[in-house]
Amino acid sequence: MKGFRNVFMALILGCLAPLLVLAGAAVALYRWIKVTKLFKKALPDLSCSIDTDCPPGYVCMDGRCVPQV
Repeated sequence: MKGFRNVFMALILGCLAPLLVLAGAAVALYRWIKVTKLFKKALPDLSCSIDTDCPPGYVCMDGRCVPQV
């Protein structure tokens, strides 16, 4: 009976592993979107002429500070 239980638990964990990976990816995507929205609210219209006019992590592109990729 112990062997049956171990096989059953291994099958259950094997089936749940992809779901846990997808859940982790969903949480990471949600957090990334949330932080991006907060930055857009905090820094709506920063204008610049060179990269040093922007805060750290941002670059000057077409006269506006955008997050560095």
